[in-house]
Amino acid sequence: MIPFLVFAFCLFLTYSGYVLATHGSEKKRVRLQARLAEALSYSAHSGDPEVRLAREELMSEIPLLNRLMVNLHLATRLKRLLDQADLHITVTRLMMFSLMAGILAALAVSMLTPMWPIIALAAISAAVAPFIHVVWKRRKRLNAFLSLLPDALELISRALSAGHAFAESLHMVATEMPEPIATEFRKTYEEQNLGLSLKLALGNLYERVPLLDLRLCITAILIQRDTGGNLAEVLEKVAHTIRERFRILEDLRTLTTSSRMSAWILCGLPIFIALAVTIMNPDYMSVLWSDPRGHKLMALACALQITGMLVIRKILNIKI
Repeated sequence: MIPFLVFAFCLFLTYSGYVLATHGSEKKRVRLQARLAEALSYSAHSGDPEVRLAREELMSEIPLLNRLMVNLHLATRLKRLLDQADLHITVTRLMMFSLMAGILAALAVSMLTPMWPIIALAAISAAVAPFIHVVWKRRKRLNAFLSLLPDALELISRALSAGHAFAESLHMVATEMPEPIATEFRKTYEEQNLGLSLKLALGNLYERVPLLDLRLCITAILIQRDTGGNLAEVLEKVAHTIRERFRILEDLRTLTTSSRMSAWILCGLPIFIALAVTIMNPDYMSVLWSDPRGHKLMALACALQITGMLVIRKILNIKI
């Protein structure tokens, strides 16, 4: 009981220090956003069509850490992943959650078993879990955006055919389409109103939503603005192409259902057998868990298992 109380006190002390370090950062952020909005509203009236918006991304609520992490490439990539996943947390908080999850998992497993390979595996798994959640949310949001993209393109095509300007058609997508496509097109519409050229605004859209189909649409729009032509017809054909791609992907997913089920069974069978034998005959498997040679065999088995899963995933990942 005493070790648990000491651990809880240290955890509370760490969290209190973090709260004190970040105290008042929300007010500073609101003042910074107000000043930035005022500067952007002033720059929107300028006659230069190539106005560039300089944004300083908030990496941490602690000013010193924020200045240090702005220049780190890894922190910038993590910030981009958080933005694409639409998670409103800073990079520092994500790393802190990962660190604390790893420490807590290691301490919890150490109370059950003294074997360091299991403790290290639990700590690494818990530390990686927040990043896996971010990647999963990003993938889910991008898939939702991609599923709504053909409807958005058809809406823009109909608006252009009705005589509306392209900027007004972007506004129609932002107001009439569901999330997440409405938010991204709203940002593009507002950036264009604030003075960015259409090329820069669409480039920022692709940076926020890195999808091949969206890049195809943006390329078609920019080529049409340079060479001329019927943009409504071009967007309608692009929407048809994306829908046909969806249909082919669904057909391939149906044809590879048995292969994917076989892959799941092959990947889960060694783990299931190891757990089943351990439960039915603990003495038979105790050598593997307690002997140092067994630890090496377990590490090799885990490496081979992960390699096999990656190879199977690569084979079943058919790109169109």
